[in-house]
Amino acid sequence: MPVLRFHLLGPLRIWHDETEITLSSDRQKAVLALLLLKAGTPVRRQEIIDAVWGDDAPGSAVNLVQTYVGRLRRRLEPGHVARSRSSLLTGLGTAYAIRPDRCDSDLVRFRALVAEARSAGSPRESLGPLLRALEMWQGPCLADLDHVLKGHPWVHAIDRERMNVLLECAKTALDLGMPAEVLPQLRAVAAAEPLSEVVHSWLVLALAAAGAQAEALAEYESIRTRLADELGIDPGPQLRGAHLRVLRQDAAPSSPFDRPASAGTLRPSLLPPDIAGFFGREKQASRIRGALAGRGPGPVAVAVISGQGGVGKTALAVHVAHQLGDAFPDGQLYADLRGTGERPADPARVLARFLRALGVHEAALPRDLEESVDLYRSQLAGRRILVVLDDVDGYAQVRPLLPGSCTCAVLVTSRSRLSGWPGAASFDLGTLSFQQSHDMLAEMLGRERVDAEPENAAEIVRLCCGLPLALRAAGTRLTARPHWALARVAGRLAGEGLDELALGDLDVRRCVAAGYRRVSETAQRTLRLLGLLDLPSFPVWTIAMMLETSPESAEEIADALADARLLEVARPDGTGRTRYRFHELVRRFAREQAAAAEIDSAVHVRITRTLATLLALAQEADERLPPPRYAPVRGRAPRWPPPAEVRAGVLADPLGWFESELAGLVAAVFQAGALGLTDLAWELAATLPNVSAVRARWADVERTHRFALAACRRAGDALGEAVMLRGLAEAHHGDGRRDECLGALRTAGVAFADLGAPAAAAEIRTRYRELAPEFAATHETQGDVIVK
Repeated sequence: MPVLRFHLLGPLRIWHDETEITLSSDRQKAVLALLLLKAGTPVRRQEIIDAVWGDDAPGSAVNLVQTYVGRLRRRLEPGHVARSRSSLLTGLGTAYAIRPDRCDSDLVRFRALVAEARSAGSPRESLGPLLRALEMWQGPCLADLDHVLKGHPWVHAIDRERMNVLLECAKTALDLGMPAEVLPQLRAVAAAEPLSEVVHSWLVLALAAAGAQAEALAEYESIRTRLADELGIDPGPQLRGAHLRVLRQDAAPSSPFDRPASAGTLRPSLLPPDIAGFFGREKQASRIRGALAGRGPGPVAVAVISGQGGVGKTALAVHVAHQLGDAFPDGQLYADLRGTGERPADPARVLARFLRALGVHEAALPRDLEESVDLYRSQLAGRRILVVLDDVDGYAQVRPLLPGSCTCAVLVTSRSRLSGWPGAASFDLGTLSFQQSHDMLAEMLGRERVDAEPENAAEIVRLCCGLPLALRAAGTRLTARPHWALARVAGRLAGEGLDELALGDLDVRRCVAAGYRRVSETAQRTLRLLGLLDLPSFPVWTIAMMLETSPESAEEIADALADARLLEVARPDGTGRTRYRFHELVRRFAREQAAAAEIDSAVHVRITRTLATLLALAQEADERLPPPRYAPVRGRAPRWPPPAEVRAGVLADPLGWFESELAGLVAAVFQAGALGLTDLAWELAATLPNVSAVRARWADVERTHRFALAACRRAGDALGEAVMLRGLAEAHHGDGRRDECLGALRTAGVAFADLGAPAAAAEIRTRYRELAPEFAATHETQGDVIVK
């Protein structure tokens, strides 16, 4: 099979075996050159148009590209049939790609020699491959197409690769006392780069080290004059340093510059230390390792760890990265991108840091971001390196830092799920279970100390709400004070809350505040107001009531808070609607912010309106439950009309709605009572007995009714007291406490009779006869109040 060879390191040249192929059109050559520069990677048609024509692209540019590609296929593959699939130049939608396995390219061989040099066991063994790689260059990359592709970042990046390898070779040669070996290459590049101080610095030193001191001084004087005449500047410190060493006759054999070792001898290892006492994430760690290690040809393996602030994303990522050391023997790169900080990291600065860690000389660092990306991916090509990008703000921030070689892998942490990242394996990190949290605390404090105060240890775990950052803050505080009882910290956590969870870098408030600062002012206020509700979870309409806005706007804001991990998305409710909830430590933070920013009277109105809407919905649902049930007794509590679509969902499935809202109704009873809204408290509680008769949730009925009953008695609300007694009777009956049930019924019957509520009194009488037929006749003959 004929061998197709391409030369890009100099003028573009093409051979079919020993026969050179010529292309008449420079633009056609430019299209081929772009595909060769990205061999194996699809190049979009628009990228070709932008590179070849720029702003002067004609309306027929798309057709011209298609024409050039067709001609290239016929020229490079003489046997190719029009409109058939090419084995060399493939079309992928609106993109094209050269198959590197179907041809030979000097750029590929250049990179292979550089990789061989960097994997050599000693500088002497690396010098030969470096020199052979440099000898392949016949001028700047695509020198004959400079008028078409002038300044294109892909071309510039290849020239930068040459520059970096040349500097690496020059250092190695001078360190080995072999400066003459690299002189031809230094002269060639210096001639092409007449104003490059770094290249001329090395040329001056190499000449002096080779014994040509006079020529070295003349070279320095020549570059000094050019800099003054053309740029109006004096030589920089590197060139002046080389000149000084020549004058001191101190140019060999060692290098004058503090240059990092080459990428082959320098194995980048930027990972922070692994965390001690890693707990509760073994299964996730195993799955992440599996997603990153052992991948074959294909896209770069990417794993994204997401979760709320303080949940342990960074700890897990660093732990996994250390475990993957053998799978990625060429090193690990790590950067904190500060995505939740006030000033997220600039990808260009991170990229420069990575390039330095990979052995790129400071002088060879490109100033253009796209060129830096190309050089970075070239440095990683064929190497097995793990890139860890921590606290990512979004895909745009991380895109320039992604390798192009499938031998590498990327591990990302972010509060956002970064959904829509093609091919990425996503791992959403939740809070620790109670047992995992307890084990973590025991590991930090010692099992004996925890076992000595089991109830206080459990209380600390409960108040930290499964958040590893909170547990570490509490545990670290106790570790530093071995004389403290656990009861002391448990009490302070209950009273002072977030103040007790701030210890140096372990600061829950600061962690939550980082996400809070990143959302809009409207979202911030939403979080503050929602934090004042005691509801364990809530649907969108609740948010709309608190904000006085439409459900659509409320949902948009809630989703923004969920994306920032300030709210959690709970399971849909019984009517299929999305629900949201707080992590309790985030709720504490929200209430702190509300105390500082909100007016109490305005907040009271919003909470009242929200609870009044909940009451209206609960009473409508209660009225549609199947019998037997008590007829409703209404008080003077406010009711607020719910959105029509919400009401329709409740009416369609009242029992399913109750199932979803039951915990919220219980919390609403207690919050209404605490706010002095006695009518709201007992009327909300009164909606629970009928559904509990179906679902046997009598403990909730008893708790709410006892609480509301006490509130009614304090407020002198006789009607509420009677209704609560009636509900308590049913709770006692449901729990099998017959005597207490009958006693409550008799008292409720008396209260209803005294209030002039004959229908309610009659219902009590009927219920009493059902539950105690043997006593009913006796009470009637004795004129008992039950029959009034």
